[in-house]
Amino acid sequence: MFRQYINGKLVDGKGKIAEVYDPSTGEVIDTVGCANAEQAKEALSAAAEAFKIWSKTPVNERYNWLMKLKAACTAERDKLIDLVSFESGRPYAAACGDVDWLLTSLSYYAEEAKRIDGEVLPTQYVNGRENYHIVTRRPLGVTVGHIAWNYPLGNASIKLAPAVASGCTCIIKPSSETPLATLYLGVIAEKIGFPAGVINIISGPSNEVAKTLNESDIPRMITLIGSYETGLAVMKQGASSLKKYSLELGGNAPVIVMPDANLDETAANIVAKKVGFAGQTCVNYNRIYIHESIYSELCEKVAKELSKVKLGRYKDEGYVMGPVINTAARDRMLELIDDAVKSGAKLIMGGEIPAEFSKGSYITPALLTDVTDDMRVSKEEIFGPIIPLQSFSDFDDALAKANDTIFGLSAYFFGHDARQIAKAFETLEAGEIFVNGGVGSEFTPHPGLKQSGIGCDKSKWSMEEYYDYKLISLVP
Repeated sequence: MFRQYINGKLVDGKGKIAEVYDPSTGEVIDTVGCANAEQAKEALSAAAEAFKIWSKTPVNERYNWLMKLKAACTAERDKLIDLVSFESGRPYAAACGDVDWLLTSLSYYAEEAKRIDGEVLPTQYVNGRENYHIVTRRPLGVTVGHIAWNYPLGNASIKLAPAVASGCTCIIKPSSETPLATLYLGVIAEKIGFPAGVINIISGPSNEVAKTLNESDIPRMITLIGSYETGLAVMKQGASSLKKYSLELGGNAPVIVMPDANLDETAANIVAKKVGFAGQTCVNYNRIYIHESIYSELCEKVAKELSKVKLGRYKDEGYVMGPVINTAARDRMLELIDDAVKSGAKLIMGGEIPAEFSKGSYITPALLTDVTDDMRVSKEEIFGPIIPLQSFSDFDDALAKANDTIFGLSAYFFGHDARQIAKAFETLEAGEIFVNGGVGSEFTPHPGLKQSGIGCDKSKWSMEEYYDYKLISLVP
């Protein structure tokens, strides 16, 4: 049974016992003794007390502790990979990516904290003497990080690492769907004697544990990776006191493919994106607009590329796609496909429950053509392995359709005309725009516009959210 990590110690949860399932087999992996509201308050108090010392700890010492944690996680990389793979259904290679994201974040933010600086503003004069304005940054305080289930360690790392590196203390709450790998970070932290209260990791029902964390007046910032609806709920609960928010919420990412795109590369990219972790990412392709002059050809190439994909789990060899997170998510995929077909779309392949994987939450990746924007598959965030294709004739019309959503997280463009690329960049309402398969990195911000979020994850811009400004105006 997995335990909670509060104030530097592993402790038994005082709440209910929760089972965690492997979505590829439907079998129980392990159990978690959940935290309750009382333990959420204990974690808050521990973090608040630890902040008094940690916020004054030299940045080089904070760096050393994060690097020590990274070394310990590296030593247990195989254990972490297995936990991620089994609880999320990720194939082995994709689980490796999640663990390596954790390791990268720990070192990136440990280094980045050394680069946070202040500023001396131009002098003014007071009674004929110089007046120096010195602006510094100080650690914000206690932070709370609510983590989505799809990247148990990567998501945790971009909340935990900047908080700890900046001098803040944190409480990390993993999703109840995938709490094991994140809770195991607590096991590792206890082994190395990480300073008590700086990191706390607790798992339990959102209506009790998350609510208690959000409503408390102790946190100075609440961070979340989750749905738009969850973001609204967090802000309502957090209104008990003034807090900062950094929220990475849902998306409805448009993809525009122009006639001069490399069709073979684009087809391979579309399939890789939609079957990688079974399409369960907030930045995934949701509405794919293809110019009418290449529409038929690209549809055929996508179908050919998709035929190379097979279902599998863990270390199965080949071009493998795993399950979606649970049967409810799988059944929703079936509903989206059925709605699209009934509304006139064509199901070219996939969209079935495979008999040989009936114990897991598998669905074969589906290719839909002749999709329209009034279908559920276009209006809702898919979050699964459905590839919805539709044609367009006018570039301006495609841009207008791309922006016709409350969300604005990621947008994609395939084509090589510099004028069209510039127009897409200026017109598309999204926090990040990727051209011809470009991807972000730890050094680039991951912001959302409109209802897709507040603030950003990753990069130095995320790091800055963990500080308050402090001014001294000095007349010598």
